[in-house]
Order: sequence, then C-alpha cells, then structure tokens
Amino acid sequence: MLTSTNVPEDKRSPFLALGILSISFLISVSNAVSGTIPLMEKYFSDVSRANVELLVVVPTAGVLLGTVISGLVSNLLGKKYTVIAGLTISLIFGIIPAFFFSYPAILISRAMFGVGMGVFTPLSVSYITDLFPEDTRNRLLGWRNSIGSIGDAIMLFIAGFLINISWHTTYLVFLFLLVPIILVMLLVPKQYDNIVVEEGGEVVEEVAKAKPTTNGGVIQLAIIFLFVCLFYSAIGLKLASYMVNNHVGTAADATRIFGFLVLCSIVSGVAFEKIAKWFGKYTVAIAEIIVATTMIVMAFTESIPLLLVLVLVSGFCNGIVHPALTARMVHYSPKDSMNFTTSIIIIGINIGGLVAPYFFQFFGSMVGNAGPGNMILWSGLFFVLLAAYDLIVVKKDQLTI
Repeated sequence: MLTSTNVPEDKRSPFLALGILSISFLISVSNAVSGTIPLMEKYFSDVSRANVELLVVVPTAGVLLGTVISGLVSNLLGKKYTVIAGLTISLIFGIIPAFFFSYPAILISRAMFGVGMGVFTPLSVSYITDLFPEDTRNRLLGWRNSIGSIGDAIMLFIAGFLINISWHTTYLVFLFLLVPIILVMLLVPKQYDNIVVEEGGEVVEEVAKAKPTTNGGVIQLAIIFLFVCLFYSAIGLKLASYMVNNHVGTAADATRIFGFLVLCSIVSGVAFEKIAKWFGKYTVAIAEIIVATTMIVMAFTESIPLLLVLVLVSGFCNGIVHPALTARMVHYSPKDSMNFTTSIIIIGINIGGLVAPYFFQFFGSMVGNAGPGNMILWSGLFFVLLAAYDLIVVKKDQLTI
C-alpha cells in the first residue's frame, strides 16, 4: 500500500546520488584478482588448474545465491542496512585470502564474497528506479555503468601494485569496499527505504509491504539480458584466440585492446541519457544492430587497428544496451516488487556469463566449426535476431525506451 508523502527536496541531491552510485563502484570487482591465477597455481601445486581457476569464478555462484536472498534480507533490514550488510560481507570475506592460505578457506571466502555482492547489487538498481523521475533515472542508470567501469579500472590498477608483493596481498584490494560503506552510511538516509517516485513525479511512501511478485514481462526481460550477455561474451572469450590463431596479433595485443574497453564503457554510460532521448524506443535495437555488424566484420578482420575500432564501437553500444534494458524494468515490474525484479534480472545476467563457454563449445560442435572467429561471427548473427525480436517487443508492449 502506498500513500502520498512530503519528501525533502534533498532527496534528489547530488550527495544522495553519489551515495547510491557508490554501491555500483565494485559491481565486477572480483575481476581484480584474476592475475593471481598463475601464482596460485604454483602455490597450490597439488590442486588442479581447473580448481585454481574456480577460485576466481566461484563468486558468480555466490552472487546467484545472494541475489535470491536479497529481497528477504531487505524486508528484514530495509534497503540501507541491506546494502551495508552486503558490502560488509564482501569486505570481510574478500580479504580473507590475504591472511588464510588454505585452499578450502579461500574457496569458501570467495563464494561468500559473491554472496555479499549478490545481496547489495539488486539495490543498486532499485534505489535509482524507486527514488528518481524518468529523466534523472536514465541519467543515473547510464552513470551506474560508468561508475562500475571506473571501479574496475581503479581496482585493477591497485591490484597491479599489490601483486608485486605477493598474491596474498592482492586480496587486500577489497579494503576499498570501505568507501561505498561509508558513503552509503553518510549520504543515503534510512527514511528513503520505502520512498517511491511514481510516473508523473508524485512521491509516495510504502506503509505496508506487499508480497513481491513477478510476471511474464520480467521473465522475458531476464531472458533477453541472458542472451545479450551470452552472445557478447564471445568477444572476451574468443577474440584473443582468434588473433593468435590467425596471426593477427599476440595475446598481449588482445589484452591492450580490452584495456580500452574500460574507457569505452565510461563514455557510453555518460552518453546514455542523450542517446536514449535521440532514439527513444529504438535505442536497444539500433545498438544491437551495430554490435552485430561490428562482430560480423570482426570475424574477417586481420588488422589490429581495425579490430581495436570494432571492439570499441561494439563495447560502446553494448554499454548502451544494458542501461536501456535496465530502464525497462520500471515498465515491467509489478508494484512494490522492484527489488525482486532486479534480482531476477541479475540471475539472468549471471547465468548468461556462466554458460557462455559451454554454449560456444556445444554450438560449435553443432555447426561443425568451433573456431573462435566462427563463434564471433555467429554471435553477431544472433545479435541481429535479438534486434529483430526487440522491435517486436517494443511494439507489442508499447515501450518508450
């Protein structure tokens, strides 16, 4: 149940936005310790390589669990304290490998690190969709992507120094989680836990909690997110191998190309609001067509400068697709269920990333060519289908973005 309420004007202040955006600063921070894999392989000489690599990817499984329980925790603690609890869990378990060196201890700590991230991540979206009117919401959803990319860059930079000391100390990078914990504590008032800005800008307040529900539109959106993440991951998984196998460049060249993607994601996040205004309901379809074109051309390119341009254009447009799809959550989500809706979407995103290597292996065997270039090509073709489907969805559901 919702009732009208008077909310101080500072509800939309830059400080509140800063506190909320800080939650997204470390959305994919587990990537910061990927460079420890070779050193951990030497340290855990009696553990298989696959099990060592598991230490880096197991947070994803934890995120799925944390996402499932996020709504329950939020009902008990409220939004603010749920975010702080999730960040604190990730902080504590994130730094455990710096002090405890046994494989089981590190495995459990990495899984719990992911659980903490799963608890606070849905609220990084629902805070924005609940508290801000449409124009501000679109701007902040774009900035949310940029903040995540900036976080990646900063954490990777810090981790690069720490790894020179030892692989253990690299995990101290997660002490940086103190920053969003402090910002949320100071800048996000508890009184806004149940505040919602409805269409038209009317501010209302929940006075009784309804049981969160979902619908076919939310499930459809989660599946679209799953496929977008699945097919786009072909670049990250296959481009380096394509370059090496076809003598286009080295793995180091591919790494340098990927390094520019961080900057690209920052730019696309900042530009999202204006692009969404220009293209409106066709924003997702146009961006997906451009991603498709770049990936198809990529599969036949043998020039490093051209590959760089293609990857950057693709990354920019993918950085538009995500906040645009996220903005649609407001259209599909049942009343009082945004946190639950966000959790479902995040599960879809994580499943897309988890199954990608196995999907490409299976699909490659089906078409008789699992080569990296062929998988990038097919992923581009699949993006064409996603764009065509999006045009149908936009018309059927009368979407505005």
